[in-house]
Amino acid sequence: MSKKSKGIIIGAGAGAAVLIVVAVIVIIMFSRGKSETYRVIKIMQAEGHSIISRGAISDLEAYVGMALQSGDLIHVDGNSSLVLMLDEDKLAYVEQNTDFELVAEGTSKDSRTRIELKRGAMTCEIQNSLSKDSFYEINTPNSTMAVRGTSFRVEVTDVDTINEVLANSAIQPSMLFMAKTLEASNIPQMNTITRLTVTDGHVVVTLHDENGNKIGDEYEFDANTDILIGGNESDSRIIEEFKNIDLSTFPKVTIEFFKDISDGIGKMVISGDDLQDALEDYEGKPHMVTFMYNKKVFATQMVEDGMTAQEPQFMPTPKGSWDAKFDNPINTDTMFFWNAE
Repeated sequence: MSKKSKGIIIGAGAGAAVLIVVAVIVIIMFSRGKSETYRVIKIMQAEGHSIISRGAISDLEAYVGMALQSGDLIHVDGNSSLVLMLDEDKLAYVEQNTDFELVAEGTSKDSRTRIELKRGAMTCEIQNSLSKDSFYEINTPNSTMAVRGTSFRVEVTDVDTINEVLANSAIQPSMLFMAKTLEASNIPQMNTITRLTVTDGHVVVTLHDENGNKIGDEYEFDANTDILIGGNESDSRIIEEFKNIDLSTFPKVTIEFFKDISDGIGKMVISGDDLQDALEDYEGKPHMVTFMYNKKVFATQMVEDGMTAQEPQFMPTPKGSWDAKFDNPINTDTMFFWNAE
């Protein structure tokens, strides 16, 4: 064999090897593209102050246009709010004093969304029906809400805080509603209350205790229904089901979020006129600002609509801070929590 022909064979072999490597790279890239989860999740509105924790990073300031990732932990301060958009057709209106984890997998077509709501409240609007392989659910300490296309609100509060706020006349509309319902039920030793308000479509609820153990059969609730669920370490149960939604039992910010949905392309069993009337009922009325420390009421203030709250002269502990900015105007009943250092 000549040196020339040998070189051709070697060159051909090297060329084939290169082609194989390229083919492998293309296959890997294609496989990654098929297996990677890609969801567009971004912040559409941000009022006040909210913090995103992502892995080892624990102090990302939320801002309009910020892209969120699956696994992000979100904290919304007192007198603050966020509006999130997922996949261009799912909205989450997040109220003050809310902590949750966002788990978003799959693609925009076959989306799998789970929100671990630890405390606080959010209203979700799913504008298009989910595909067969998709799901959207909110998990609370005592129940899981699953939907395919609807709008609904979920609120989680611990019973100790509800009782403390009520005992000190620091009345927040939703807490007062939950406290009175719980008291009338005579159901003892509940740790947390979940309030589910279905404003369109249907929501399927699975009860579970605080350890995640399923309890009983599933429940399905229709629009214009308000449900309270109580739970503890070993139990979870429906406390009460109301067949109509009473707007007077919600803070002003909730009604504003409902109105945004009603004015947009979303659906709302409550009429826009009723929502507008409810907002007008708040006009000229002051808002209750409640300062909380270690599940106890530290101080209260009545603040005129659009004015700012005053930071208490004394601090609950030598070092720490309130989880809110005092230069933001107060537009709804508000709770500030003290973070001790």
